[in-house]
Amino acid sequence: MPYADVEKRRKFQRRYKKAWRRRQAAKVNPLRAVKIYVCPRFPFLRVGRAQFDGGFLITDRFEVQVEVEQHPEFGKFIFPIALDLDLVSPLIANGADE
Repeated sequence: MPYADVEKRRKFQRRYKKAWRRRQAAKVNPLRAVKIYVCPRFPFLRVGRAQFDGGFLITDRFEVQVEVEQHPEFGKFIFPIALDLDLVSPLIANGADE
């Protein structure tokens, strides 16, 4: 144990955990920044500067994501598609490029 004194050990652990959490927050999985939206009713709908292509819009720009989610058709005809990263991460970790 690095510290015999209990209070010093707690301070060390707090600093370590705070730094670790800060490093984890800085790591952003690139898949988390990407959002996919589907609009089956209007396959070529234009929202701001972005346009759906064949009913899908894939974007990593935060401004576009806000515009899409504030659109009046959001929730009626425009829906987000969720990526399940728990299924994707084992493939990335194993290096499966197939």
